[in-house]
Amino acid sequence: MIDVFISYSRSTRSVVEPIKYKLDALGLSCFFDMHQIDGGAVFPDVIDKALRNSKVVLCCWSPEYFGGQWSMIECRDAIARGIIVPVAIKRFEQFAPPADLRQINWFDLVDWNGDDNHEEWVRTLRNLSRFVGRDLVAAIETQADAGGTDSADPLVELRATWAAFPARNNARAVERFLERVRSKSAGSGFEIEIEHHLDTLRQNAERRAERQACAEAERREREAEEEAARIRAEAARREAGAVWRDTIPGLADAALPEMVTIDPDANQAGDCTDGEIPGDLYALGRRPVSYAEIDAAIAVGADLGWPSDQGKGRGGQPVLNVSRRDASAYADWLNSRLGLTERADGYRLPTAAELAHASSTGMIEQGDGEADAPTALPEWCEDCSVGAPAQGSSIAFRLARTLARQTRERM
Repeated sequence: MIDVFISYSRSTRSVVEPIKYKLDALGLSCFFDMHQIDGGAVFPDVIDKALRNSKVVLCCWSPEYFGGQWSMIECRDAIARGIIVPVAIKRFEQFAPPADLRQINWFDLVDWNGDDNHEEWVRTLRNLSRFVGRDLVAAIETQADAGGTDSADPLVELRATWAAFPARNNARAVERFLERVRSKSAGSGFEIEIEHHLDTLRQNAERRAERQACAEAERREREAEEEAARIRAEAARREAGAVWRDTIPGLADAALPEMVTIDPDANQAGDCTDGEIPGDLYALGRRPVSYAEIDAAIAVGADLGWPSDQGKGRGGQPVLNVSRRDASAYADWLNSRLGLTERADGYRLPTAAELAHASSTGMIEQGDGEADAPTALPEWCEDCSVGAPAQGSSIAFRLARTLARQTRERM
């Protein structure tokens, strides 16, 4: 059973706490919102349980108190049950209390400073004594004669332990402490405080688990959507004639090669070199790699040689005067950034057959910037026999990717 339920407005907590500590020192079991019990579904349950198990309700009146929803419920419940002891802790106007409270006598503790001999404090204790079954005024006198409070009071000891409790956010530790409270002070207001604290920890843990589960579900849904989008994009890339670019964080889309998907069975506008026809669905750069693309890669850390434009201008102009090794290095860098290293569908130099076939379909631009035109510039290929360029030579390059392996029968 709780001795004293302390009803107050949270904004006046600092004023009410000294009253609570005095009552604690007298060995009374008090229910007090020490940990700022919040509103919501749990709050009324805690209040109802404490009110039903309290011998008396000490209502700490103030202007804020009369405007509080929960404080007025507590006050009127105490009036209805005849267990109210009202005290004023702050000045208020004569008509500040609601009409049904104005005829109730109250004790003035506005100027009380903790003095045990304060006249209104003594009157308050005498009224509380009628409900708790103990002479609290005599208890104060006994304490004074003994030179202090009763250090053997288990509730005082428990509250002191809780005040310095290092694991308040550890539910298991609080459970063990609650067992200790129940063994020494079962049914006290302090027990209800610890029960509520534990309930709050459990509810917070449940909410965290729910948020984590929702975040995990959202992550999985997002990943599934991204994977579905990737699959759709990959499928779209496999359509003959599709034009596309890969993306690398930190690089503008235009800084990567623009690719076109070419079906090896596409109609040819001319003859392939040596009559060879590529055997796989593949993509080829629509135009040779430009200085702008190489410069953008170097700007984000690519370890590539800086090709000279020999004063002819950079930007979208085809890169010239690069070795096959330098051209392959650019392809390797793209693969490393896109996770395509050592994959069959990674970037590479095109084969001679792919270059000849793509040129015959009219789907790529030649070195002079026009489609379906004679190759204006020689280009590096994976299996061509062109040697290292001589000083001042103009050899460009474009990249290729294999999109699907196919089995073809030669006619």
